[in-house]
Amino acid sequence: MDALSTEVDRRTVIVVDDSDQIRDVLTLLLEGEGYQVLPVEDGETALMMTKLLSPALIMLDLGLPGEDGAQILGRLKADPDTSHIPVVVVSGQPNMSALQGSYAPDGILTKPFELDDVQKLVSELIRRSE
Repeated sequence: MDALSTEVDRRTVIVVDDSDQIRDVLTLLLEGEGYQVLPVEDGETALMMTKLLSPALIMLDLGLPGEDGAQILGRLKADPDTSHIPVVVVSGQPNMSALQGSYAPDGILTKPFELDDVQKLVSELIRRSE
């Protein structure tokens, strides 16, 4: 992989949420911070795009159609090709009971979230993973 591809990968964030509004807000926010954002609405698409792009970070809603976010998180963290990618769980469930018995996310954002919190968490996790 050449230096240009590596730089693109470090700036790519996949946003997985079945809500158009949440995807749009996170996309606008992260693009404003210089990230290349790929918004997707289901876990299967997110898994496929993660394998293709090896993004810097994934923002993952728990309440997804089909496989839920906890199942997708488990698949990402169990796969040696994707386990190193930081995953931020975005959920309206403050207790995160859906994650019991699953892999731990690298970060958690509870809806409604503050935009500053999103910026700080994404920046910190990407910096840590470099």
